[in-house]
Amino acid sequence: MPTPSAGRFLQNALHRAGITARPDGDSGSDYIAIPVGAHGIIMIGGVIGRAKENEIHYRPSEHQGWGAVYYPDTKNNDGTFTEFYQSTNPNLAQDTAHVVKAVQDTIAGR
Repeated sequence: MPTPSAGRFLQNALHRAGITARPDGDSGSDYIAIPVGAHGIIMIGGVIGRAKENEIHYRPSEHQGWGAVYYPDTKNNDGTFTEFYQSTNPNLAQDTAHVVKAVQDTIAGR
């Protein structure tokens, strides 16, 4: 059975890596949210500047890269964040493996 979306593929990969993640977003964007510590959060979506920017619910064949940012304190959100992964790799499996590793490294460093 084919993967229904690139976001589901990513969420499954994060789950296999033991990382708690959930889809989130609003009327202007979709992303995967990963809680970090008491108030921090990582958000992953389509890479900035590409056709699927800030999206996760698209066909795997349309993948153009993941982008990930870390917000250290969403409770007192002052707009501070760190962009730690940006890719234009259209290979969903490779790119997903790389972003999962980057997420693991970011979480370990917090």
